Amino acid sequence: MTQDLGARPEQATQPRLSRSRRHKVIGGVCGGVGRSYDIDPVIFRVPLAVLSVIGGLGCVAYGLAWLLIPFEGEEENEGRRLLSGRVEGPGLTALLFILAGCGLLLASIGRDGAVPGFSIQVFAALAGVAYWSRRRAGRQAGEAEGAAADGAAERVVAEAPPEAQAPPAAAGPSWWRGTGEGGYLWGPEDARPGDYRRRAAGQGTLPAQAGWTPGVWAPREHLPAGEPEPREFRLGALVLLLAMLACVVGTALSWESQPLGTALVIGLGAALAVFGLGFLVSTFFGRLGAGTVLAVILTGGLLSGASLLPDNITTGWSEPVWQVTSAAELRPVYELGTGDAELDLTGLEVAPGRTVSTAVEAGAGQVTVLVPPDVTLKVDTEIDLGAFSYTPLPGGDRTGPDTSFGGIGQEERSVYEAEQGQEPGGTIELRLEMGIGNVEVHRAVEGSR
Repeated sequence: MTQDLGARPEQATQPRLSRSRRHKVIGGVCGGVGRSYDIDPVIFRVPLAVLSVIGGLGCVAYGLAWLLIPFEGEEENEGRRLLSGRVEGPGLTALLFILAGCGLLLASIGRDGAVPGFSIQVFAALAGVAYWSRRRAGRQAGEAEGAAADGAAERVVAEAPPEAQAPPAAAGPSWWRGTGEGGYLWGPEDARPGDYRRRAAGQGTLPAQAGWTPGVWAPREHLPAGEPEPREFRLGALVLLLAMLACVVGTALSWESQPLGTALVIGLGAALAVFGLGFLVSTFFGRLGAGTVLAVILTGGLLSGASLLPDNITTGWSEPVWQVTSAAELRPVYELGTGDAELDLTGLEVAPGRTVSTAVEAGAGQVTVLVPPDVTLKVDTEIDLGAFSYTPLPGGDRTGPDTSFGGIGQEERSVYEAEQGQEPGGTIELRLEMGIGNVEVHRAVEGSR
């Protein structure tokens, strides 16, 4: 028999990194990492929950770990299953976590593109704690191996009488503190959360079983017949109701004073804060299910979408009509928050060789611009999401480039010459900016609309 003297102690004692089946809240990632590094999984759960709410990196990290770390007792992870075409619920849920986290991350990144440093610092601290725990376990294993190699000391210890100790307090196994079989945090192999309950006084001694010592705690199958099962209080409906209420209140308080996107971000952020408090409370009292996790992911996605709305989209609807009859009345910029606006330039006379400029900036809705038929029109259009169309005089021939386009992030520059049969006049430079909506430019004669 040969012995590998080069094996490191921490390699021999370190459990394989895998997701826990018995001690999981969502996917068993924090439970498995905590077992592998001999750290309470709450140390990982709380920072990940906080980072999921404030920056999204928590969701991204958890989703990636869910895909890459296999379940306990399995060799294949969820990511490999997805790549092989086996689309299952856990893999899709992990992808939803990653997508929601990416959305929150994009929403939290500043305009300069810098990733929030707080989240990176927290992850660095968690990595440091895990590294320290592994080194500590390695040192302890090395010390134990050195002590076992000392034959003289081992014989002395074996021959010495046992030291007198007080009898142990009667207590049963629990998943957060072991009994020697599974080590710190994990308890015996056959113990699961909720498998043991306190036995009422006077119930007598219960029969012993292999791997279990009778005491004041009893397995469920040994409880006296007729004793009611404990009802676990579920917090999902209450937390969902409070989150909806927080969303409505936060949005209502900022509805009149803030743009639409900011108001929605405030309301949805308040809802996520309630969900975070709910998860924190559930670690001590009650339980939250998969429906709450799905609600958090959906709320995070809505928050990401709300944060991308243009700042000039207002919460009020307006229908302004701007009619211009002379160059002196022409403003440099016409602004519209949300609504249906019309800019009538048919009464504007532009002399040949002269150029006038104006712009329309709108957040959401419809913008219609009427221009005279005898001018050359130069249009610079920027549309985040929507469509643009140009319509010549009824019965006239279309001139210039394509008359319509649309989509996401459209930027076009178009030139439309004066209508045929009209005495050419000057030039109108028109800049149109639309967040979400449609922009229409029509050739018209004065008084036709």
